[in-house]
Amino acid sequence: MLRKTRAAAALLALAALAACTEDGKGDAADGASPDFEAPRLVDMVNESNRLLYELEVAENRIIQACLEEGGLTVHDQFWFDVAEPVEQDEVFRAEDWGNWIPPLEEAEQYGFGVWSRTDGGLGTPEAEEYAEFKGFQLDDISAIEGAGGADMPDNGAFDALSPEDRYAWYVGYFGEPTAAQEWGFLVGAEAADTGGGDDGEIDLGDGFAYVEPEPGGCRREMIDALYEGGLRQVQTPEGQEYRESTWEWRPVNPMDDAAAIEEANRAYDEAMSGVQGELVQCLADRGRPGWEFDEEGTLPFSDYLYELYEGSSDVHDHPELPADAPTDFEGKKEFEIAFAVDLVECGDQTGYREAAEQAWGDSREDYYVSIETGVYAWQEEVRGILTTAQEVLEG
Repeated sequence: MLRKTRAAAALLALAALAACTEDGKGDAADGASPDFEAPRLVDMVNESNRLLYELEVAENRIIQACLEEGGLTVHDQFWFDVAEPVEQDEVFRAEDWGNWIPPLEEAEQYGFGVWSRTDGGLGTPEAEEYAEFKGFQLDDISAIEGAGGADMPDNGAFDALSPEDRYAWYVGYFGEPTAAQEWGFLVGAEAADTGGGDDGEIDLGDGFAYVEPEPGGCRREMIDALYEGGLRQVQTPEGQEYRESTWEWRPVNPMDDAAAIEEANRAYDEAMSGVQGELVQCLADRGRPGWEFDEEGTLPFSDYLYELYEGSSDVHDHPELPADAPTDFEGKKEFEIAFAVDLVECGDQTGYREAAEQAWGDSREDYYVSIETGVYAWQEEVRGILTTAQEVLEG
C-alpha cells in the first residue's frame, strides 16, 4: 500500500487559480499582501512547479548514487520517473469551477454522451461522431497512452532481475521494514500482520488503515542530507473514515494548506447555495424532482444515467428513475438527451454558469493573495535545498 508521493500532482491541482477581478484587495505599501493579479500568480505557480520538479529530480539523483555505491546498479525506473510540469498560461479555467453543464447545442444532439460508452452505443457511427466532436477516440488505445502510457519508463532490465535481486534493491532504497511490508512476497516472506478481520478490512490499531514504516535505506540517507530535522510523521486526524500514518520531509508549500483550501471551497458553496436551489427547483418544475447537489458541487447525473443504462448503481444519491423509464437503447438515449436539455435550460434560466464563475473567482481571491508571501518564502527555502543537493552530489 505504499504510496509514491507526488506533491507535484497536488501543486497542479491547486494551480487552479482564481479569475482576475477588478477590485483587488490589500495594499503593498502598508505591508499587506499585494493586490490579486492573475499574471503574477501564474508566474508564482509555474515557478513553484519548476522548483518542485528540480527538487524531486535532485532527490532521485542522490538516492540513485547511494544505491550504485552499494552495488545496486539496475533500478526500478518507476521510482525515478518524474513528470516535467507543463507551464500554465492562465489562472482560470472553466473546469476549475465545474463546467459540467454542456452548451445547449451539444445537449440537444448528444446529451451528456453517456450513451456512447454503453454496450448499445460503443462502435456505432454516432459514437464515433461524438468522439470526434469531443476530440478523442473511444476505441483508440493511443488516447490512453497519450495520458501517460506512452511515456512510461522502460523497466525491462529491472523486471529481468531475480526476485531476490529486486527485493535487495527495495531494501537498499527504502530500508528493510518497508521492503518487507511492501515487497516481501518476492522472497516468500509473509506480509506484516495487519490484524485484518474476517471482513477483510485492514486494522493496524489506533484506527489506522495504513501505517507507513519510517523511511530507511538510501531514501533515509537523502532525507538526512537535505532535510535535517525535517522528517515528520503525519497522521490523518481522528474521526475520519480512513486514517493513515505516513512520513513527510519536504517543506510544506502554503498552496498545500488543506484548511485554507477548504475555507475557500466553503465560501464558494455558500455563494452558490441560492442559485443551486433555483436550478433544482427548475428541474422539479419540469417534472424532475428530488435532485440535490453533491459535495463536488454538481448533480450526480452520471450515476443516475448509469442506472438507466445498466439497471443498477452502486451509488444511489440521486432520484429514482421514473417508473416508465424506457428499456430500449434508443429510448434511453432520448431520455438522456431530454434530461440534458432540461438541465441546460434550467442552468441558463437561473444564470448558473455566470454565478459559478463569479463565485469561484471571488472565493479564491483572498486565499491566493494571503498565501503569496508564504509561497515566495517556500520557493527560497527550496532553492537553498537545491544548493545543498548540488553540494551533496559533487561531494
